[in-house]
Amino acid sequence: MRRLLTVANRSARLLVCTTPRRPLPTIFIAQNRCFLSPSSSLLAKKRIQKNQQKTPIAQIQNEEEEDDDEEIDDGLPKDYKEKMLKTPSRRLDSLLNRATGDSNSQVEKHILQGKVRVNDEAVTKKSYNIQKHDEIDVWKATYEDNADLATVNRIEVVDYKVTEAGYEVRVKLWKNMLVENWRGGS
Repeated sequence: MRRLLTVANRSARLLVCTTPRRPLPTIFIAQNRCFLSPSSSLLAKKRIQKNQQKTPIAQIQNEEEEDDDEEIDDGLPKDYKEKMLKTPSRRLDSLLNRATGDSNSQVEKHILQGKVRVNDEAVTKKSYNIQKHDEIDVWKATYEDNADLATVNRIEVVDYKVTEAGYEVRVKLWKNMLVENWRGGS
């Protein structure tokens, strides 16, 4: 019996050494046999895993909801509009059409002329797929008082959801924002 307890204590020490954050298991002796109880944290994890068996789509949506970043309030007045845009796809031309109110042909001209930047890189592809946290600048004109600045429409993609009809894209929209003039003097 004494030897059995020594073996059980060694097993418990090994268990503690391999998993330092778990509490010591309880040792039960019954009918000339030694039993180690599983730690309560292991049992709790197994129960949670069984209760949270979900479809892959539900798991993905939960992960996306957990990824939401909290916004930092800097105390400045809000100079943008938040909009929920419904688009059939995540394409750049589709989003710009909805956000700026320009026609499809005008949006196409802006993109092909290099007047659109995504994350500070010029994009000349209408089929560019937007991502979360993309910043899209649509060049409007050079600022009259300073040729080094330009007025742009800025669209920041906050989030998007897949729906049956397409996508619901939540954006922040600045109509007249001053930025560095990346197009030069034109």
